[in-house]
Amino acid sequence: MHQFSKAYELLSVWAKGTALYARWAHECEIGYPELMVLYALHAKDGLTQKTITEEFGLIKATVSTVIRDLKKRGLIVLEPSKEDKREKRVVLTETGKDYAEKVIQPLLETEERITRKIGDGRMEQIIDTLDLFNILFEKELKGVHKK
Repeated sequence: MHQFSKAYELLSVWAKGTALYARWAHECEIGYPELMVLYALHAKDGLTQKTITEEFGLIKATVSTVIRDLKKRGLIVLEPSKEDKREKRVVLTETGKDYAEKVIQPLLETEERITRKIGDGRMEQIIDTLDLFNILFEKELKGVHKK
């Protein structure tokens, strides 16, 4: 069991963090996937569905469903990408910007308070370490399924 304890601890901590964001979404009366899509668009308006899927580790069909719902509610529009006409950029409408601001801004302020307590150096270490873990895990995953 000892050889797996660090990976177990990492997954446990990661899952707890995800659960806290899901709880935040619940408090805002939305689902976790919608929170992540709004978070992404609030940070970088005009992302493609593919970028949102890849950067936030969400399932393509889930992002598509959230995008369709946000569009129906008048919170986003889809515009052709300047780089690739086959792709659509997801752009917040003015109503969407107001909505995202209401939901995401308090979350960003909370994250900022936490980040200040942890410190930039430790935050960079956390990010670098998790990024490296994900890169290595993805390589291992590809190798496992080739056998």
